Amino acid sequence: MKIKTIFKINIALIFLQALPLFISWFSPEFKMMLLGDFFGDNPSADAITMFDQFSLVLGLVVIGIISLIYGSLSFNDLAILKRLSLLYFALAGFFALPDLISAINGDPTAPLPVIIFGLIGVGLFYYGSKKGTL
Repeated sequence: MKIKTIFKINIALIFLQALPLFISWFSPEFKMMLLGDFFGDNPSADAITMFDQFSLVLGLVVIGIISLIYGSLSFNDLAILKRLSLLYFALAGFFALPDLISAINGDPTAPLPVIIFGLIGVGLFYYGSKKGTL
């Protein structure tokens, strides 16, 4: 599989993973639904403020990661693309790890599709670092 195709697929997967955060920026009802999963039906003002900061920081980090991957599409050297894919594998692994640990422990976590998309992305980046082609 072509590494650039892997990068494009992962850009889409990462965007889909962060979509609930992006929606919560513009939809108070959706934000309250997400907050209700963790803090119950009546979250405190501090919990709402904390979630707003969390969603803003994490959402902007995700946009930054997508920008990095998109910028990597300009490279045409196979060795460089494989090395970048390995680095993105590590980044995606650490990005997916908290949700995976929470799911294993039975703690509240991201929705199952978000976890699955993260694991698919990790696998694709690893595949690209080993067997990717131009």
